[in-house]
Amino acid sequence: MEEKRTAGAQIKEIAERLGVSRSTVSVVLGGRGDSVRISKETQKRVQDMAREMNYRPNIYARRLRHAEEEIPYVIAVFWRMDSLNSRLGRFIRGLYEAAERKKCKVEMVIQPYKPGELMTHVDMLSGNRISGAIISGLSTADQRELEQGEYSVPIILIERESARFHCIMMDTYRTGEQCIAYMAAPDVKTAAFIGFNNNNRSERKMEAGYAYGCRDLGIKVKEDWNAYLEYSSYENGYGAAEKVLTHVELPSAWLVADCRLAGGIVDCCHDRGLRIPEDIRLIFFEDSEILKYNKPPLSSVDVPVYEMAQAALDIVTLNPQMDIPIRRELAPLYFIRESSGKP
Repeated sequence: MEEKRTAGAQIKEIAERLGVSRSTVSVVLGGRGDSVRISKETQKRVQDMAREMNYRPNIYARRLRHAEEEIPYVIAVFWRMDSLNSRLGRFIRGLYEAAERKKCKVEMVIQPYKPGELMTHVDMLSGNRISGAIISGLSTADQRELEQGEYSVPIILIERESARFHCIMMDTYRTGEQCIAYMAAPDVKTAAFIGFNNNNRSERKMEAGYAYGCRDLGIKVKEDWNAYLEYSSYENGYGAAEKVLTHVELPSAWLVADCRLAGGIVDCCHDRGLRIPEDIRLIFFEDSEILKYNKPPLSSVDVPVYEMAQAALDIVTLNPQMDIPIRRELAPLYFIRESSGKP
């Protein structure tokens, strides 16, 4: 209940407890105590009481008061902790560049969260602290809890479907099918998938599309040939490749769920005397500058992050009160290089 109090109510209570005016509390918490000559002692008393009461400022209202020309949009970006990779940086850049093109002011609040703990930040979605929220990496449990609440700002889910909230995604099932199609050739008879144990629904759909695409092309996939990791690293990439290569019948086409595993996988193949793409064909999920400078250059399929960011900003600025969910599906980006062989 303490967390759900409005900033105005908290300022009033701080003022009453200290026996000072509400304007004094507001000025101090707004960082303007020195400029209006409030004593250091009073400023410290106010700040100490604010910490004691777990004061949460109304950031949107504060920016609105100080905006002389244009009220900025304050967007909260919730990003899952185990997915804090380059995609977040590209997404933030996409939001910034989209705002520049639209000539609108945007301020961003980045809130990492652990799987299953999104609702500890749910107070940010009520009141007028932000203009909209973008949430990436929702687990099934997080989404189930989220959809039970009532919120006063537009909520946009990235790579998740919802009948209630706005959604922006790409067809990861079709992406998996297309990846094996790019690697298919008469001499490709077996395939493997390297992914993660993080219950990522988009990844599971991509793996399913990959498996069904293999079946349609007569390419064999066995569960034992696949590898599932806890996180991305060179060592984990090398170890995953070693696991796949322990089988008597070696998979000759691999779809790998993270390009950060590329260094370990490629080195392991080289250490085993296996050639890419002659012996093993590779496609990695998400692109990186490093992939195209590898020898041979490595193929990848990437999320259209910039387009997703632009679509999210369009939804926030279009009509914050729109109660009809918008669903946008964007096409993936394919970078087909030597490692996947000739399509």
